[in-house]
Amino acid sequence: MLKAGFARVDITPPLGLPMAGYFRERFSKGVLDPMELNALALSTEEGTILIVAADLLTVKTPECHEIRTLISQRTGVPADHILLAVLHQHTTVFVGDWDVTTPLTDEAYLSVLYRKFADVAQMAMDDLQEATMHVAERETAKPLSFVRRFLMEDGTYRTNPGRKNKDKVVRPASDADNTVRLVRFRREGAKDIALVNFSTHPDVIGGELYSADWPGFVRRYVEADLTNVSCLLVNGAQGDTNHIDLFGDGSTKGYEHSAYMGRMIADAVLAMFDQTRPCHTDGVFAKVDTVYVKSNTEGEERYEECVAQKKAYERGELPHLTMEQLAETRRISNLRALPLYHPVVITVLSLGELALVGFGGEPFTDYANRARAALPHKFTVAACCANGYAGYLPTGLAFQQGGYEAKNSPFVPELEELVMGKTLEILKEL
Repeated sequence: MLKAGFARVDITPPLGLPMAGYFRERFSKGVLDPMELNALALSTEEGTILIVAADLLTVKTPECHEIRTLISQRTGVPADHILLAVLHQHTTVFVGDWDVTTPLTDEAYLSVLYRKFADVAQMAMDDLQEATMHVAERETAKPLSFVRRFLMEDGTYRTNPGRKNKDKVVRPASDADNTVRLVRFRREGAKDIALVNFSTHPDVIGGELYSADWPGFVRRYVEADLTNVSCLLVNGAQGDTNHIDLFGDGSTKGYEHSAYMGRMIADAVLAMFDQTRPCHTDGVFAKVDTVYVKSNTEGEERYEECVAQKKAYERGELPHLTMEQLAETRRISNLRALPLYHPVVITVLSLGELALVGFGGEPFTDYANRARAALPHKFTVAACCANGYAGYLPTGLAFQQGGYEAKNSPFVPELEELVMGKTLEILKEL
């Protein structure tokens, strides 16, 4: 018998804390909407799994391990059965070392935040009620997610080349995923729970005001449309996508567009909510593993030059640098602080026909596509920034092509082969 439980807590930080996500420092000045932790507990006689979705930019890998240990100590759920799905909004804070901005050192807030991770997990466990599981998927009425890497006329690949350069674009580098995936847990005598999965960068609003961006709007709209439903969202493989339609003529920035995206995703949820198919829930599987990928040390001879260039850019003296130039400058200037090998965490949780595959970084869309192809009999939800953060996870082809993400990534081009090799190995066990 399946039981499902839900809980939510507010984690909106105090003002004045650093907000990473760009190449320059930002400090929060206000609040547009609240930051949250949303937790889903799923339990059968065979075991329990916990998913905690966090409105944070990142939680680095050591801190994720510490938080999962705290949750395990509080709830009794094994740490390997816990998935921390960090949604990666660029209008919130980060946890752990960040190499381009002032570190978040507010110990009072961090102490409360860690406690709230354990609290929300315990509350979800306390909310466990008998449930059945149902799934569906549907495309948004219009595309909301766009691959942001383009083949240019000169044969190079560029990330976000800008509207002024759209006449020089040949085509996008690949295809985005505009599928909304829904897992519905029907509960008698308690609110249903909607787990929603969509994939694109939550960097629509910008600025210095806290916001959960489009994931927050999705949750609020779904719960307004379906008043007896609690909603949490898991962001998928979003490393090569954003919300900007290079060839469209409408606005693609700001709070209004973030609300529009939330409305479109919620509309897809509403349209399929009563058309979900039931799934069996026999069998619980959970595994968290780590693959170690060698650091890319190319360009070390330019270290001093790049350190100076990075500092000059942060002072506003080099505004002409492209994203690709900035990425390479940043990567090289960090080389002497990097380990020889980087850990990338891979998480697979499964309950019956449902599989959750988490990557500890920002995976390109093809990572999720390959995981789904390996599990044709499963309804697969992919998660970015899951149980750790190691930066962008480009494909091997993207490393060959170039572009911002590949030049920013600290990894050698064998990254995809190593990460997906380990992922597929775990999926075979499943």
